[in-house]
Amino acid sequence: MKKSTFAIGIDLGTESIKTVALEISGGDATPKVLGIGGSISKGFKRGSIIDPQEAALPISEAIASLIKSSGVPKENIYAGIGGLGISFQKSKGLVVISRADGEVSKEDMKRAVLASEAGLSRIQNKDVLHRIPLLYKVDGEMPTQDPSGLSGNKLEVETMFVLAQSPAIKSAIKSFEEAGVDAEEIVASPFLVSKAVLEKRETEVGVMVLDLGATTSSISLFEDGLPYSLEVLGVGSGHVTQDIAVGFQIDLDEAEKIKLDFRGYDKFSKKDEMIHGKYSKKKIADIVEARFMDIFELVEKHLKKVDRMGLLPAGVVIVGGGANFPGIEEIAKDYLRLPARVGHPQGIEGISEIVKNPAWSTAVGIALYGLENSQNPFLRGRSGSFIRWLRTFLP
Repeated sequence: MKKSTFAIGIDLGTESIKTVALEISGGDATPKVLGIGGSISKGFKRGSIIDPQEAALPISEAIASLIKSSGVPKENIYAGIGGLGISFQKSKGLVVISRADGEVSKEDMKRAVLASEAGLSRIQNKDVLHRIPLLYKVDGEMPTQDPSGLSGNKLEVETMFVLAQSPAIKSAIKSFEEAGVDAEEIVASPFLVSKAVLEKRETEVGVMVLDLGATTSSISLFEDGLPYSLEVLGVGSGHVTQDIAVGFQIDLDEAEKIKLDFRGYDKFSKKDEMIHGKYSKKKIADIVEARFMDIFELVEKHLKKVDRMGLLPAGVVIVGGGANFPGIEEIAKDYLRLPARVGHPQGIEGISEIVKNPAWSTAVGIALYGLENSQNPFLRGRSGSFIRWLRTFLP
């Protein structure tokens, strides 16, 4: 019988927790959705867990509903965290090639990455979630992504490190401990959402993934098939709902319905239109535009900071719950002057229609990472053994 491999991805969001189980069976390389689950978040603030005991219950509920729908065992679980504490640094490391014949080995590559980690700055109270070798050089010659088999005296690497605040990681681990769940890894969800929505050619020419969450938004840039930068912003699509609620003095549920029913306003029309018979489309348009302009202004600021303004031929791919806002592509195109599309999980089978929604992109991306993790050292981060070791120090 041919071997089957599965993984569970958990998206720990401020408003909801989403879980997806994916499987690769036999010789079929296409992931299949086995089941999904979800719950309403508690104990979260701006993408981070602030009350591990309170967060444990919805985590347990989300996994229980997944297991009920899929029948998979409670294992091979990968949990994604976001929040404002996610950041990145790039650093270079240099080592002497160890073999007598000067041939670069996998061990030399690992040592070079560790040497680059020693050069990180300002990482007090932070932990490394992902170590991503970008380019190697042997004796300063032509850069390559895989120098194994080449010969020389010295090996240099530039590595991208994805970091998270230590308290956020500990809170996540403690929540899973309280929920009776043993996670293989805690991973950076803003970074891994790309696995579900990007095409290879997009990552080659230059692309940005903009994940519009409820209270935060994350930016991930890719170029030459590799990560280039990332940042988490302290504003999300939920702030649009709040602005509408304040503007019309209504509750949040009604404001959310208005936001999702809004289909734009013709600025050249002499007549205002109403939503639900009483809410001015012109006023809604003004409120929505003001808040999204805040978000895109911060996106533009990041692009300028990393010298990629106007240099992303594949444009921006928008995911997250905020990507379901009608007309978001046009707003992004107008402000950022880039091609824009709404992204959703692609290249999966099974009950995939349920998860073909921008809001499920992160959970699917994390599960895809889990499927390939054992074979792919490129993105490997925290091992399960390290998490279990760290648990012994938690109160």
